[in-house]
Amino acid sequence: MIDDMDALMEKYEVDGLFTYDSPFSSPNLLWLTGFRSSDMILYLKNKGEPGIIGSSFNALDRVKKESFVKKTYNLTEHIVQLLKEDKAVRNNEDAIIAPMLRDEFTGGTLGVPDEIPTSRLVIIQDLGYDVKVVRDLVPDARATKSLEEVKKIRKAGDATVGAISRVIDLIKDSDVGANKTLMYNGMPLTVGQVKLALEHFLLDRNAECSEDTILAVGEKAFDWHYLGSPDDELKAEVPIILDVFPRLKQERYIADVTRTIVKGTPSKRVKEMFEAAQAAADAAVDALTDGALIDDVNLACFTKLKQLGFDSRRLNPEAKDGMTHGLGHGIGLEVHEQPSMYRREDHFIEGHVMAIEPGVYFEKIGGVRIENDYAVTKRKAELLTRNLDTMLWV
Repeated sequence: MIDDMDALMEKYEVDGLFTYDSPFSSPNLLWLTGFRSSDMILYLKNKGEPGIIGSSFNALDRVKKESFVKKTYNLTEHIVQLLKEDKAVRNNEDAIIAPMLRDEFTGGTLGVPDEIPTSRLVIIQDLGYDVKVVRDLVPDARATKSLEEVKKIRKAGDATVGAISRVIDLIKDSDVGANKTLMYNGMPLTVGQVKLALEHFLLDRNAECSEDTILAVGEKAFDWHYLGSPDDELKAEVPIILDVFPRLKQERYIADVTRTIVKGTPSKRVKEMFEAAQAAADAAVDALTDGALIDDVNLACFTKLKQLGFDSRRLNPEAKDGMTHGLGHGIGLEVHEQPSMYRREDHFIEGHVMAIEPGVYFEKIGGVRIENDYAVTKRKAELLTRNLDTMLWV
């Protein structure tokens, strides 16, 4: 949370944090300012003090009205001077960075986030500042969500669940044609058609796909990040993995939900894969609580899979099948953010929001994956992506 920033600046040994970007391009900057805009702004926070936004002209007026950051720095006169000299701001960014840092930075070491362009990093160094790249400072602060942020992720989850339900209805309403191809209104049901229907549903709920939806049919889902070609045809009696992670257009927060759908009766092996993925999810969520060691949650999943006869790359790095990816990831303004399940010696704390996604994969079958989003509490983790069955045999 924002309140964690000063302690993290102490931890990372910087006296200030500076960045220069568009909030729509930088989730870190959007989170630091609450300013929804494509305009380029400067942001500075001295340790122990509120943040400052540098902007100009009409954008400065909007910052004052829309951002929760109350202190601003007016860059207008510096930009006007560049215009008088017929100089492009893009090629003379030192002319606006230098005065703001000179007038507002009060410390010695200036931290910059990992995503700052090299050109801007060099400008700051050439201005004589001691600069330290602090890749994880803002992401670590963002990892702990406020109640309002959790509410927004839950809202994104409702839109996501609705979109998946729409796809389930399409599959339910389809007929089975030659070669087990699903037919809808007399035509093969394709990945492209399904994604289009899903995106229309989301847009009607003021949400949009933050990246391309994963829709993988049968054996192709053995590659668990295979997006699906628009011409791929949906088939009966094989697992179809649908992984949807849309962003709310206004609030900008994301949910991430995966379901595996079988039209008709799944094989005995696919049923076993479903049951194993569900048991692994249950074990992981039971362990997911405030104070839990991250790797204890990982191992709750992978140990359960091993007990059920399924391999994993976590317990066997040479595994070719079974669960060949990580258990999950933090989620918020980005699909993947802190806390990382690979920081195994760290602990979960109340306010973390996690996408938990156990899966089982075999080359000649494809895969089964179940994913939901949870808020970590001092008790059992709270399910944020609600009202959707996990085993979907339609």
